[in-house]
Amino acid sequence: MDISQRIRRAADHQAILEQMARYIQAVDRCDLELLKYTFHADGVVHFGIFDGNAHEFCDFDIPFIKENLSMGAHRFSTATIEFQSDTRAVAESYMLGNAAAPTPDGTLLNFPDNIRYLDVWEKRDGIWRMYSRELVVDWNAFWPYSQREDGLFAEFRRGSRSTQDPAYALRAGR
Repeated sequence: MDISQRIRRAADHQAILEQMARYIQAVDRCDLELLKYTFHADGVVHFGIFDGNAHEFCDFDIPFIKENLSMGAHRFSTATIEFQSDTRAVAESYMLGNAAAPTPDGTLLNFPDNIRYLDVWEKRDGIWRMYSRELVVDWNAFWPYSQREDGLFAEFRRGSRSTQDPAYALRAGR
């Protein structure tokens, strides 16, 4: 590979990582438009609770999150990206997630889980998006949920599971 090809490959690698980050942000902020942006319209997901078209998954997932989870936060890491061509790559990434959901009696439980995403990425019209994403659960657990909002914790600015989150204002220059 000559230097220009290596630079292009590095830029493509970074573009995929940025899309992975957008996916996590979209899920945590319940941003349907941003979530769809990370997938090709003809993409597919294999999540167990939903197997099918990626944009239909997005239409399912955001309302599901809003209706069933009182809190959610995710982090991705350890991404391995292998290019099969200039327009196709496969990737494995790890995700540690935390969510709080009520039981039928109203008790909140914390649900941490460690999953992996197995992705096929395609570059079309100059933009890398997922063509397919498979979710693999490696472990999960649950315990009673508690959140501190007393003392010094009361002074912190709180995030929002919507586009009203402070990060959106930052990007908009507000």
